[in-house]
Amino acid sequence: MKLRYVFFCLLVLPHLHAQNPRFLKDVLSFPLGASVNPRMLDENMTYRERAGSEFNSITAENHMKMVNVHPAADRFDFDKGDEIVRFAQNRKMRVHGHTLVWHNQVPTWMKDFQGDTKAWEDMLKLHIQTVAAHYQGKVAGWDVVNESFLDDGTLRPSIWADHIPDYIAKSFQWAHEADPKAILFYNDYGQDGKPKKMEAILNMVQDFKRRNIPIHGLGLQMHISVQSSNAAIEEVVRKSAATGLKIHFSELDIAVNPKNNPDFVYDDAAKDEQLSKYLCVFKAFQEVPVAQQYGITTWNIGDGDSWLRGYFKRPKEYPLLFDEAYRPKSVYRILLQSLKKI
Repeated sequence: MKLRYVFFCLLVLPHLHAQNPRFLKDVLSFPLGASVNPRMLDENMTYRERAGSEFNSITAENHMKMVNVHPAADRFDFDKGDEIVRFAQNRKMRVHGHTLVWHNQVPTWMKDFQGDTKAWEDMLKLHIQTVAAHYQGKVAGWDVVNESFLDDGTLRPSIWADHIPDYIAKSFQWAHEADPKAILFYNDYGQDGKPKKMEAILNMVQDFKRRNIPIHGLGLQMHISVQSSNAAIEEVVRKSAATGLKIHFSELDIAVNPKNNPDFVYDDAAKDEQLSKYLCVFKAFQEVPVAQQYGITTWNIGDGDSWLRGYFKRPKEYPLLFDEAYRPKSVYRILLQSLKKI
């Protein structure tokens, strides 16, 4: 296939650790991760096997977010997050934490919270530091703050922006105090094609560096589609890497039916388009200096588990490397076979 040759020419990997690799992770010089659902880990053995064998990094898709981990003002619930950590520890996998502060999936008691600026700061600091301290030594890095900028580069309205001046910087400071060894990321989506958002993030990084605010990485979510611009993706990665921070493609999926066409057919042409975009993504990541490569994480494992099907109600969407039965798709097999040739 022509694309195999293109991939062979474009992607140069510095280390090849396995003589006869079975898994894509074995031919990558950086961690390959996936977000997971603890219920699926418990109930679906095929899902569990894929999660444990195909990846060497893992992220909690939802169960370290505020609404799940801090359901009441006087109660934290780490049960499901701890299940994910134990799963990873038993398999010597890295755990990436997602997310300490976000404007979505906030418990009702936080939305209804009353108090002055100091009371709001104390509440958020307690949340961040309790969660970060609980997972200290177990979570390698955190998406400290998630999606704080709008497409036009302005600060997103939220309860945090409304009540806590400079809440992004303070969140990073509080997280660092609780876990000084954790790698701290700012995580966002849609920077490709949104230059004002990208500029706002880069300006924030420069400001944090001037003020000695501890930020160590940028999470580029990479919720993209076959229609996404390769040039825009490459530019975002280049500008992000130029900060010197670690780079994480933190929530990768590549949609093939972004307009939700009910008659869409996932045919060979669509698969080739998707493969071409995956090639672009992997090549772009390889352009990041090795010391800054935190890894690539897909947003869940099989097509049937993708948030694109659930949240956006797009049943004919096939964005991941494994199908509904967790079988490797052609894009996975071509990636693996191409890399084995190097």
